[in-house]
Amino acid sequence: MDDPEIMRLLADFTRTEILRLLSKYSMTETQLSKQLGITKAAVGYHLHLLMDAELLKIDKVEAEQHGILQKFYTPKADLFIIDPDHMPEDVRRYFIRTQIEHLRGMFSVFQLYHPVSEFSSRTFEELAVAMLRQLKIVGQRHIKDMTREDAESLRVKIYAEALANLTKQKEWHSLFRE
Repeated sequence: MDDPEIMRLLADFTRTEILRLLSKYSMTETQLSKQLGITKAAVGYHLHLLMDAELLKIDKVEAEQHGILQKFYTPKADLFIIDPDHMPEDVRRYFIRTQIEHLRGMFSVFQLYHPVSEFSSRTFEELAVAMLRQLKIVGQRHIKDMTREDAESLRVKIYAEALANLTKQKEWHSLFRE
């Protein structure tokens, strides 16, 4: 994604969680409301924004027992990757913080099995941006897979490949000592 308005839209926990839940299977507004623990009106608001941005589509429409039609929503792609070079400043912190959380988890696992170099908070932020760039590069290679594989498997595959690419870069290689 390189559209600043869509990035602003995705810089929201509820909307990204709706997309994640729908990447597992299509759901109705009512089902999403129950899963998220928020009102149908709130879910409807977020669905409206996601539909207007063309990030969702209606998978099917079924009549429930009282004859009311229920729309089942599904994302247009199982994974949306943000282009860090087009991030608007007002949402930059959101995406960097999210990436830092992912990296913190990865480095915690690394630390269990192999020593990892000490590094500063600034270095970690720079690594987060570098990881976002690698995710963009790797994601572009996997565009054809984005509607064929299980969404979580695809996320892991792309993250693993992006991380492997980072460990090979001279700039970051020293963080991963053996």
